[in-house]
Amino acid sequence: MKDWPYDVFPTGWYQIGYSAELAPGEVRPVKYFDQDLVLFRTEQGEVALLDAYCAHLGAHLGYGGKVKGDCIECPFHGWLWTAQGALSEIPYAPGETRRVGLDRWETREVDGLIIAWYDGFGRAPWWEWPGIREFKDGAGCYPIYPQGADHIGVRKIIPQSPVENTPDYYHFMWVHGSGQPGKPLLWEEEGHYLRTRIGFVFGHGKQSTWLTPDGPVAGEIETEAWGLGLSNARFVLDGFITSQLTAATPVDREHSQLFDTITCTREPGSDDPEPSGTAARMLEFQKGQIRRDFAIWENQRYVEHPPFAGGEEEHYARFRRWSRQFYVNAPESEQV
Repeated sequence: MKDWPYDVFPTGWYQIGYSAELAPGEVRPVKYFDQDLVLFRTEQGEVALLDAYCAHLGAHLGYGGKVKGDCIECPFHGWLWTAQGALSEIPYAPGETRRVGLDRWETREVDGLIIAWYDGFGRAPWWEWPGIREFKDGAGCYPIYPQGADHIGVRKIIPQSPVENTPDYYHFMWVHGSGQPGKPLLWEEEGHYLRTRIGFVFGHGKQSTWLTPDGPVAGEIETEAWGLGLSNARFVLDGFITSQLTAATPVDREHSQLFDTITCTREPGSDDPEPSGTAARMLEFQKGQIRRDFAIWENQRYVEHPPFAGGEEEHYARFRRWSRQFYVNAPESEQV
C-alpha cells in the first residue's frame, strides 16, 4: 500500500479559484503541485499564473508585487513581467533587455471558475474543460456564487480519491445513510472524459423525508469526470436537479486544495439570486454530505490491489485503468 498511486501529479485541469474572488489588480501568492506560484489579474482583466520568483534576484512576486497595466511589478527592483511571463521592462535601465522569463501556466475562466493546466512533461493542454451546463443556466438554476461556492480548504487528500467515488456504489449506505446501494446503469469513456449513470431510490425505506415528502422516488445520479481534477455529480429527482462539482488541486505530494461548487434548479417562479425552499435546503445538505466523504478520504490510505467483493471489481478495475492515462509514469503492464 502507498499514499499515491504513482510518482507524479496527474495531468489535467485543476481549479485554483473563483472568478468573482480575483479582482483586477489583485495579486496572490499560491502553491500548487509543490511549486510556489503567483496568481494575479491584470488591469485589463486577464488572469495569469506564473512561477513566483523574479528571475532577477529571486524575490517572490506574490509578496508585495503589484499589477501595473498588463504586467506584475517585482517588489524588490521593479522589474515588470507580462501575464505571459516575458520581461517587459527594467525601470532603471530603459532599453536594456535580458534573455530571461518566468514560466507561465495555462489558465482558463469557465463558468465562474479559474482553472489551471498541469502536465508533468510540460505539454500543452490536450483537452479543454467544457464546464457544467447548470452553472451556465442562469434562468433555470441559481448562480454558483456566492452561496454555492464552498471552500473546503487544504486537506490530506489526493485528486484520485474524489473521482474514485464514481465506481463505488456501496458507500452510499454507510457514508450517506441511504437505504440501498446505487445501481450501475451506464459507463462511458471517451479518452480523458468519463461519464456514468447510477440508478438510485431517494428516500428508500422511509415513508417521508424533507426531499421525498410523498415517499421514495426513483431517480439517478449522473457523474462526469474530466481527468482527475474536476468531477461533477448530477442528482436528478422528478425534474429537480442538483449539480455538484468537486475539485481537488494538489498543493504538495500529500495535500490538495478542495473546492465544492453547487447549484440547484430554481424554485418555481423565482428569479431571486439567493436559493430558497428545497433548493436552499439541498444546497446545505450536499455541503454536509460531501464533508462525510472528505472525512474518509483525508484519513484513507491508497490500496493498490484491493480485495474486492460483491462485484466491486468490475467498475473499480475499469476506473483504475482509465485513471492511469493521467500519470506520465504509469506502468503499462500494471494490472488492477
